[in-house]
Amino acid sequence: MSYQFATEYENYEDLASGRVLYNQHGSTAFPVRLASELFQRGKAILSGKGSRGPYRIYDPCCGGAYMLASIGFLHGEDIESIAASDIDPSAVDLACRNLSLLTAEGLRKRVEQIEQMHDSYGKQSHAEALAGAERLRQRIGSFPKSAGISECFAADATQPNERLKGKRFDIVLTDVPYGNKVEWNTEASDPAGLLLDRLEPVLAPASVVILVSAKDFKITHVRYRRLGQYKIGKRRVTLLESLANVPTD
Repeated sequence: MSYQFATEYENYEDLASGRVLYNQHGSTAFPVRLASELFQRGKAILSGKGSRGPYRIYDPCCGGAYMLASIGFLHGEDIESIAASDIDPSAVDLACRNLSLLTAEGLRKRVEQIEQMHDSYGKQSHAEALAGAERLRQRIGSFPKSAGISECFAADATQPNERLKGKRFDIVLTDVPYGNKVEWNTEASDPAGLLLDRLEPVLAPASVVILVSAKDFKITHVRYRRLGQYKIGKRRVTLLESLANVPTD
């Protein structure tokens, strides 16, 4: 896959996991540049459908919401709200803390924590983290206040969940489990298919679903149309739209 939007090799050190963003043992990160590219591809698709944003984003397999937080910091001007869920309660707790950083109050609390560590240990890494936090504070200061609106909740992505009732999302972007540190917590033969089943009722009329999976794992669904499919390193990216939202002649 060639990059169409995040074409410049920017310095994403301020978004490194464990620097300002929270981290914990067993959590996984996601390439920041790739996250930015995928969000912008979704935005381009929606713009082509006449949906100019700001957009409501949902990640049903969020882990620690590292990908969502990165997108929030980089593209907050295009975001109305962020929703994140995961089957692992400890991951949801981490996700909530990371998404809180998109607000002035959440970032202030994080700065206080880093200042305490800097006072105790005097490490250069803590000083660099404080400088990075200030740059992130300036970034979110230019965003609409709605960009920091987020919710996190525990949910099995393959099962119905009352927390999603009545909600509509413009962009669903998720890194589905594919081994190594994270596996699907289900015995279903097609968990990705079940995920797409559960997403149908919560998709806005103009919406796009972007699934990242292992490069040898192809995702198809009879009620979705593929908008694109790309391989990048060990990953495969699949872009879909619900056929229920495709105009008929």
